[in-house]
Amino acid sequence: MITRTLSFLLISIVLTACSVFDPEANLKSEKQLWETAQMHMDDRRYLDTITTLEELDRRFPFGQYADGTQLNLIYAYFKSSKFDLARLTADRFIRLNPDHPKAAYAQYMKGLSSYASNNSIISRYLPGDETGRDLGGARDAINDFTQLLERYPDSEFAEDATLRLIYVRNQLSEYEVNVSRYYIRRGAYLAAVNRARQVVEGYPSTPAVIDALIIMYLGYEALGLPQESQDALFVLSKNYPQYVAGDRGDQRLASGVLYEEGETLAGILTFGFLGSARDLADRLATFSESRRQDASRRPLATLRPAEGVPTIDKPSVVTDVFF
Repeated sequence: MITRTLSFLLISIVLTACSVFDPEANLKSEKQLWETAQMHMDDRRYLDTITTLEELDRRFPFGQYADGTQLNLIYAYFKSSKFDLARLTADRFIRLNPDHPKAAYAQYMKGLSSYASNNSIISRYLPGDETGRDLGGARDAINDFTQLLERYPDSEFAEDATLRLIYVRNQLSEYEVNVSRYYIRRGAYLAAVNRARQVVEGYPSTPAVIDALIIMYLGYEALGLPQESQDALFVLSKNYPQYVAGDRGDQRLASGVLYEEGETLAGILTFGFLGSARDLADRLATFSESRRQDASRRPLATLRPAEGVPTIDKPSVVTDVFF
């Protein structure tokens, strides 16, 4: 009896507290919540939008505006930089509605959220080389955009997703080259070769494969493996002949690529172990930067896709439940 009395009192206190702190809780209808959310959305008050839509989703998970609630939540989360929540909500929507007319939109927003999650607040206000830090979100973006192209090849987002996919792959390959240069700087030539090989095998169509093949050549030379170093140069000569001089079996980097006429790799590696490695890494960094800035040797697809193409706005109103 005492236990029941205490339970009743506790429930009464909780209900009273709810009415005090949120007197309008659970009073608005489904339509009123939807209209309030749209008003917040139009005013770009995304946090208020999220609060209202989450309440709508909690109270009316299968209501008249169920699909629209999920789609608008994806957009509001994205605009509020809540990228993980945007991805989770998009993934939930796609799993429940794989054939929905807006499923491609949800998949596209999932990809955008994956890539955007990689950009820290600091990097937004202090721009720098994106390839110098881990691009974990970019790997998820590759998977998301690839799924978009496989599932919805004719969607309005396919062309932009393709460009973004190419761009992200280029960024990842540049990141791997950055790591390879780090190993060169530390004199860890075997680790540098192995990381560069990942670029050649995993991202063969990206411009960074030039740097990767050069690093493989340098690494094998430093390790005393002439046959392997010549193989790397031969592959480079077949694809980018302007960087290689000499005939098969006696090839070398063309003059001006990393060192000038009269300089040799052996000479650079001779003077001081770590000092020479740092010099070689600096030369590689300079070469990479010049190669990336040379528009004549850079495919158009390596450029960052224009923002807002296609325009990403809040999804159109969805008033019917889709099963």
